[in-house]
Amino acid sequence: MDNNIRKEQEFMTLLQKTLKQARDNGGLITRDEIMENFASVTLEESQLAQVEEYLRTNKIVVSTQAGDVDALPEKERDFLSSYMEIIDAVPRVSDSVLDAMKISAMAGERSAQKELCEQMLGAVVDIARLYSGQGLSIEELIAVGNEALVTGVNLLGYLESSAEVEGVLGKRVMDSMEDAIAAMLDDKAVDRDMEDLVNLVADKAHELAAELGRKVTPLELAGEGDVTSEQIMEAVRLTGGRIEDLAVQE
Repeated sequence: MDNNIRKEQEFMTLLQKTLKQARDNGGLITRDEIMENFASVTLEESQLAQVEEYLRTNKIVVSTQAGDVDALPEKERDFLSSYMEIIDAVPRVSDSVLDAMKISAMAGERSAQKELCEQMLGAVVDIARLYSGQGLSIEELIAVGNEALVTGVNLLGYLESSAEVEGVLGKRVMDSMEDAIAAMLDDKAVDRDMEDLVNLVADKAHELAAELGRKVTPLELAGEGDVTSEQIMEAVRLTGGRIEDLAVQE
């Protein structure tokens, strides 16, 4: 077999192994873990970037380092420290007990579902750390993730194996955080659009008012052709009629 083909096959095998490992870990993997998996081949920076992009395409969160708490703002670090004390107080169970707990949760047993949530609170924190710095505080991310976890443990009945549980719940938590961040960014974009509209109307009203030596009416401003009547009315609505150079009838 050609040496290049053999290397390519080995690379693809390691890539699939890495993807499976990340999915088994709830959709998370660190760069160090990737490098460890590919220790038998020499990964160049461009190849590492391709691997990470492939993983992200498959909804895997790649962390340069696991749980960089020091990068959080002080207020968030204080919250996380207090919250981790609560989580650490939850007794850890053995793998066999955890597996039995997952099976019972899949069968719809409420007490098992509650206990499974408690066992996975730390995983929610790990995921929240990876999504921090994108506009939502660590507290907001954890709240969103915990809500997704509580909902998710009630929806495990379709799974065929308890081995799927953590991966499925981890993905649900990740998706919920991604959706929350996307919604926040959308809201900010809408806010910026509204601010831009108000500024545009105010600037055009100021220019025309300077020419006429008085406040201008919406009809006069629209007549200039720089902004439409709809834009003017929307700006008036957004500001409650408080555009300095625009005369708006009460």
